Amino acid sequence: MYRRGFTFLNHAFVLCFFLCLPLLFCAVNVWGPSLAVDPRVLRPFAFLGGYWLAFFHYSAYAGILYLVLRVVGLLGGNGAFWQQAYTLYAKAAFVAVMAILVYGAWNALHPVVRTMEHDTGKHLSQPVKIVLVTDIHLGSLFGRQYAAELTALINRQNADVVLFGGDQVDNDLGYLLREKSYEPLRNIKSKHGVYAILGNHDHFSGRVQEELELFRSVGFHMLVDEAVDLPCGVHLAGLEDFRSEPRNPYLEKLAGTDPGKVNILLEHQPRRFLEAEKAGYDLYMAGHTHGGQQAPLNLVTKRMYLLDYGNKKFGNMMGITSCGYGLWGSPVRIGSTPEIVVITIK
Repeated sequence: MYRRGFTFLNHAFVLCFFLCLPLLFCAVNVWGPSLAVDPRVLRPFAFLGGYWLAFFHYSAYAGILYLVLRVVGLLGGNGAFWQQAYTLYAKAAFVAVMAILVYGAWNALHPVVRTMEHDTGKHLSQPVKIVLVTDIHLGSLFGRQYAAELTALINRQNADVVLFGGDQVDNDLGYLLREKSYEPLRNIKSKHGVYAILGNHDHFSGRVQEELELFRSVGFHMLVDEAVDLPCGVHLAGLEDFRSEPRNPYLEKLAGTDPGKVNILLEHQPRRFLEAEKAGYDLYMAGHTHGGQQAPLNLVTKRMYLLDYGNKKFGNMMGITSCGYGLWGSPVRIGSTPEIVVITIK
């Protein structure tokens, strides 16, 4: 399609370059973690491969419309008018896809702070400010500098409690261990501590215990089917990822029994709103969805989850799903913006 619109794309060198991009994407994500190479050297290749993935994604939609145009043109005689129409469409599609990529690439690197307040009715002695951070995906795309910028953003919120909602690691610990990209997170300032759970990506490499120790070494309290009572009047429970424990008996077992405390459940995948409300939790926090990351994939996540993004009341419980701070695969966001969520509970 694109070669129809731009003759320079017919050159063999350009064709080989585009054919190599999917191989580059696979190489960085599959073999990269085990290579004895500084991740900062591989990162430009990870970005290039990621941009290819987004380019291919949106080009596929353009290609479908192009095929429809060709069929209509064929039925219309396929004359000079249609030949010109094919060429103009190909050019317009290329410009449109590139514009989407440029905007999405910029959007992916400019996180925002989403704020909200929630009255739990528990009459806390004073408001509690919670910072929720999910899906940071440290790895091939984002490393030490990224973690340092996140730490600075969190510290500007003056949090009472900081919660990490899983997927701290992208696919493999190799990049983290070589770059030590988790180390800047030790500088997070939180009055009552930093707590984290595991996500599906944290299990991909099969080195869960090693990851737990890494993050504990920088001051994280890892909650894997565990609960803790905080001095600010909060009972916090953290569940193992749904993929590892789809029928988790700890959801009910870990629910707090003190009616004066705010009962919070932290889980990576937003799948158990109704069960959490029934168990007596006041807040349910999750991530995982990335808000679809690249529209129109958000239409898929909306069908998959009761709440794929935002906040919504479920009976007496407030459900919160973040679209996450990080990304998977492609450093392009369309239809969602990377975020941390600041929740002030009363």
